[in-house]
Amino acid sequence: MPKQATVIMRDSHYVMTFICPRSSCTLTLLFVLGFSGSLVAGNCEMDEADQSLLNRVNEARSQPRQCGNHDFNAVDPLSWNCKLEDAARDHSETMAELEFFSHTGPDGAEIGERVNNRDYRWSAVGENIAAGQNSVDEVVDAWLSSPGHCAHIMSAEFSEMGAARIGAPGSQYSPFWTQVFARPR
Repeated sequence: MPKQATVIMRDSHYVMTFICPRSSCTLTLLFVLGFSGSLVAGNCEMDEADQSLLNRVNEARSQPRQCGNHDFNAVDPLSWNCKLEDAARDHSETMAELEFFSHTGPDGAEIGERVNNRDYRWSAVGENIAAGQNSVDEVVDAWLSSPGHCAHIMSAEFSEMGAARIGAPGSQYSPFWTQVFARPR
């Protein structure tokens, strides 16, 4: 495993973690035109909500954007990755089952380890989590309003994503959302 730098950004409602090899933690920003198609890596089928989330994220990435005090140029669209979706689902299910909200699992695992456990070999990996938003539009709007989460969405370091939403009736946080970003080695 390469040496890594971990950057954790927090605001009042969300936590964003970005992990990358120390040698490539700089962002390379590219300009692209909008994209609304779906690219899927792996053997899973995207449901309507997955497609909607990917479309909203790629729509955001297709335009220059300010995330807090940082300006981002438009960047390439992300493709959907089934292994990243599985890692996101694992974490959302654990948060829902154990009623907690954190990037660190009860076993101490963080995003890099969860993605490794799904046999995805990455050069950059990151995660957004959220809780309580009832729709794709609500969660994407919340992430784009949070400087750290917005920066994750706009990062040219990532080329793929997967995500999951898990409801937990009676939970103070439900539903639990996890969005995993990565670039393969």
